[in-house]
Amino acid sequence: MTLHLVRMPVNLRALAAFAVGNRVSDDDGGYALHLALRQRFGTAGPQPFRLFPDHPEHRGGPHLLGYLVDADAFADAAALPTADDTLGRVFGDLADAPKPMPETWRSGARYGFEVRVRPVVRFGDRIKAARAASDAAKAPDGWYARAGEVDAWIAARTRPGGDPAITREAAYLDWLRSRLATAAELAGDAELKLLRRVRTRRSTHGRPGRGQVEGPEAVIAGTLTVRDPAAFAHTLARGIGRHTAFGFGMLLLSAPGRG
Repeated sequence: MTLHLVRMPVNLRALAAFAVGNRVSDDDGGYALHLALRQRFGTAGPQPFRLFPDHPEHRGGPHLLGYLVDADAFADAAALPTADDTLGRVFGDLADAPKPMPETWRSGARYGFEVRVRPVVRFGDRIKAARAASDAAKAPDGWYARAGEVDAWIAARTRPGGDPAITREAAYLDWLRSRLATAAELAGDAELKLLRRVRTRRSTHGRPGRGQVEGPEAVIAGTLTVRDPAAFAHTLARGIGRHTAFGFGMLLLSAPGRG
């Protein structure tokens, strides 16, 4: 199947009401959007995706951009009625028809990119316990996550052989390079454009209810070069890093220099 890019208007008031009604309110609406997309479109909905609540560089009002693995299945799901009035108001009519992405990517091709990510590193129970007992592993601003994830900047500073003086930007760029692996190479203009801490809702993996997780949100932009076309296509479809089901990890592309 050819990957497609879709742009969907989002009614933020309806999304907020949907979030409250389903007890999934959080800082960025990620869980609410995840749940609304699943209830409205099933597995045919866009994934990964990114919400633009008020973005001056993108035309129109609040909207979502996302990748579709099967545009026909998405169209079929979109044509179905919804019995939930609030859910029915969350997504407006498509501003444009889904746009097909290239079927093949050329090794050596250069693109401008922007990606919103959750730059965290997973660790097991043994390391989790050791970190919890270590003062050195706790960031002064409280960005240490005890739920099996740690800020990539903290990990880069505190792991064996790490660099205690590394900056957040350098740590996050290294993190992104490792996630791209052989798929693409970052150019020297890659930079951290936005950084904030967000509280989000996530599934508790078998336990009742949903838990609150706090961690970094980063937007990184610059230029990349495709190295392995097949791996690059897989990266686009899968997304980068963790929490891709909740609005993180969508790699947006443009002509080099446009960002």
